[in-house]
Formats: sequence, C-alpha cells, structure tokens
Amino acid sequence: MKTLETDILIVGGGVAGSALACALRNKGYSIVMVDQRKAPLDTARGDHFQPCNVEALADWGVLDKLFEKGAGKRIGHEFRMADGEVLLQAEYTEIPIPYPYFAVFHHDLIAEFFLECAEENSDFQLFQPVTAKDFEADEDGIKSLKIEFNDEEITIKPKLVVAADGTGSIVRKTLNFATFEHPYSHPMVALFGKRPTELKPDDYFFRYSGKTGVLVIQQRMDDEIKITLPVGKEGIPWWKSASKDDKAKVLAERANIFEDIDAEIAGFYPVRMIHSIDYAFGNTVLIGDAAHSIHPARGQGLNMGIASLPRLIKSLPSPAEISEPEKVKSVLQNYQHQQKPLYDRIIARNHQAAMDMEMGAEDNAEKFIHRQNSQIRQIQEQPDLRRLHLLEATGYPFGIPSETEPDYQA
Repeated sequence: MKTLETDILIVGGGVAGSALACALRNKGYSIVMVDQRKAPLDTARGDHFQPCNVEALADWGVLDKLFEKGAGKRIGHEFRMADGEVLLQAEYTEIPIPYPYFAVFHHDLIAEFFLECAEENSDFQLFQPVTAKDFEADEDGIKSLKIEFNDEEITIKPKLVVAADGTGSIVRKTLNFATFEHPYSHPMVALFGKRPTELKPDDYFFRYSGKTGVLVIQQRMDDEIKITLPVGKEGIPWWKSASKDDKAKVLAERANIFEDIDAEIAGFYPVRMIHSIDYAFGNTVLIGDAAHSIHPARGQGLNMGIASLPRLIKSLPSPAEISEPEKVKSVLQNYQHQQKPLYDRIIARNHQAAMDMEMGAEDNAEKFIHRQNSQIRQIQEQPDLRRLHLLEATGYPFGIPSETEPDYQA
C-alpha cells in the first residue's frame, strides 16, 4: 500500500474541479485529483463562459489557449416573439466590463481543456477513473481517502480538500452537510440542429416565446445551434419517438423559424435545486454542483461553479501555511462567510426564473408569457432595469470592477 501526502485534494474532475486545478497550476501547491469519469462530459450541458469567467480565464493565463482550441464569442442577445418581433436587444459592450463577450466552447471539451492546463503543474497528479468513497473523517474534516488505482491501493492524506463531485457529492454526504432541495416539475430537453439562414446575428443568444411556451437558442463552435426548452405535457417519451416533422411543429409554435428544422435530441436532464446550507467544514470546502446545483433557466450553473473560484483561491493559505490545520479551517470559514450570502441571492433569483419557466410550460402558458413579455419590454425601455439585466447576464450582479470596491465578484 502506498501513502501519498498532498497540499490539496480535489475530489471530482468536472468543470469546477478541473478549473480549480488549472487556476492553481502556478501557485506552488501539490495537488491530487481523483475523478470517476470514464468518458467526456455530457455535450448537451452548459457551453458558454460568462464575461466574468472570461476575465478569470485571462487572469489564469489560459484564455488565448482556449481560443486556439476553437472557442467562439457571443457578443449579445435578443428576446423575441414567435414571429420574430424583438422585445429586447442588448450587446455586452453597453457596460464597461473588461471582456464584453461570452466564450463559447463545447461542454464535453471543457474539463479536458482545464486538465491539460493543470498538467503544467509538475506537482499535479490525476487518478482517473477512480471512485472516491473510502474517506476517513472526523470533526476536523477529511483526514484521508483510500483508492484503488491500477491494482494498487493508495492512501491520500490531504491538508485541504475541495469537493467538486457533483450533485450527489459523496464528500458532502460523508461530512453530513445539510442541504435545501427543490425538485422542478418539467425536465429539460436539448436539441442540436443547423442554424436557420434567417437566424441572425450569428454571435447572439436568442429567447423565443410563443403561445405554448419558450425556448432558447445558443450558438455552438460549429455551424450548429443548441435549442433548449422545458418538456411540457407531451413528456420525454414523445420527444424520444417524435418524427422530424413532429419536433419541428412543436418548436415552430415557439419560434416560427423552426418550421422546417431537422433537430436531433442531444439529451434530457431532470432539474432540481440542491443548495448546501454550508460550504465549508473543517479542512473541506464544497464547490460547483456539490455546493449548488440549480435550474438552467438563466444559464448560470456552469458559470457559478467557476465564478466562485477567484474568491476561494484568494482565501487559500499559502503553500507555507497550508500545513496549519487551524489556519485552513479559518480561511475556509472566511470564504464561506463572504461567498454564501452572494450565492444565496443569485440562487433565489435563479429559482424565480425557474418557476417562471415552469409556468411557461403549463397548459395556461399564454397568459403568463404575455405578462412576462411585458416585463421584458420594460427592460428594453428603462435604463436602470436594462443595466441590471446586463450586469446579471454577464456575471457581475454585484457591480463592475472599475466601479466598485476591489472585492466585488461573486
């Protein structure tokens, strides 16, 4: 049996965990990551980095490399009626942020990209695929983890543990973190298809609304688009067996441009909010979906997992101090004290948007959507509402760096 001591153990190599390993690659820490994945991430999930996270990637020195890998840019968005009438049009250059665009990158490539960057750290070790479940824990957090890798038993002894192991987090359960949970009624369906010629501009996000509901359209790195909408009374079995024409008919009720679309199912996913009451305990901190799994109504799940990392990294003890258990516990509690209230507010706003999307998938959707579209028109017309809308969309809900105190970011 082999024993391995490390400064930081990251449990989970999805978006949040791999992004943290990438961001820490030049910070002087020894890092071990264990990850259970045997295949790439689900390509139907989030694939747009908010401008706040584009800024983080630039700070980590990997933004240029992302574009070398083929990433695209999204510079604005429009909310439209089914017939194409524009309710709201906005571009991110309207507010003075350093990177006024979203970076577009296929979800299934994100973790691999971050891990490629993380491996620039000569003191980074990845064990994959490994199921992390044999933890030794006490009132001070995680003491050790036993794994089997390549027929060898390894005991990992970390000074600090980052749980990035998703909605069903084993670390969260091991340490008995309490959670608040809310299941939503309507799962989501994502489809891929070719971009209709009349869907312009190419580098915009679109939200369409019709009498039967709403859908959103995102560009992809190729000539395809991703179409996402809540599954209504037709149910998942209908979507799985529907013909090209049947799917096009349902989509065209929300966006007329799709009356001839040939869209293939990219995936389904149930939606459930799971929000941990605490983010830190002893030497352990939760990030990403382990801390907060949310409805995709506002496209923030992936981005919340990354947006918390600058504050966490700033909070970490130095490599020289990370061997001090009380120091580790203190800084993680301080991180929680700063981060949790911000994310409480963001998640509350997201929950309201999720409930709005739920209402838009019900039988009485038309009346509700009419009221919601009236509110969207107000955002278009009122400068204060428009600014708030843009700040939230770009990941700066608490202010722009150049206009606020330095410690602004969620």
